[in-house]
Amino acid sequence: MALVGVVVNIAATWALARANRSSLNVAGAFAHVLTDLYAFIGTAVAGIVILVTGYTRADAIASLVVVALMLHAAWGLLRDSGRVLLEAAPREVDLDEVRGHLLDLPEVVAVHDLHVWTVTSNLSAVSAHVVVDELCFQNGFAPQVLDRLQACLGGHFDVEHSTFQLEPAGHARHETGMH
Repeated sequence: MALVGVVVNIAATWALARANRSSLNVAGAFAHVLTDLYAFIGTAVAGIVILVTGYTRADAIASLVVVALMLHAAWGLLRDSGRVLLEAAPREVDLDEVRGHLLDLPEVVAVHDLHVWTVTSNLSAVSAHVVVDELCFQNGFAPQVLDRLQACLGGHFDVEHSTFQLEPAGHARHETGMH
């Protein structure tokens, strides 16, 4: 039965290996099928060892190895899903680098209240208060600045969802609790 399980799980693992595993759902399914494959391989090896040598503890040893592999897979999934649930910044995003890119636009004077978080496995979101040159509001250039800010994030950081509050420099006097 273990060898039949090995064959079935090799086919399932092969199918899931070709899928986009950046999704936590697919990664979880892949980890599950892969640890099932290890369990069936461990069962088959332990069975052969017991039949050949009579060493019955081979089954317990194989079980412990599979448990260790399951814990390893579970830890990665828990860590990544925790980042989504806690709306943590993605590991690959450096807030100082994001701020620096936004400040590279000539109309941008300052950036504050910058937040980056993970919405789902493949979707990061950014929000920020962006202080822009007063002329942008006077000459109607603010919408173009907004487009350039969003293009900057999309091009450099693969961020598809961003929300910016454009502010003139004098607006900071009216804000309380900036961070």
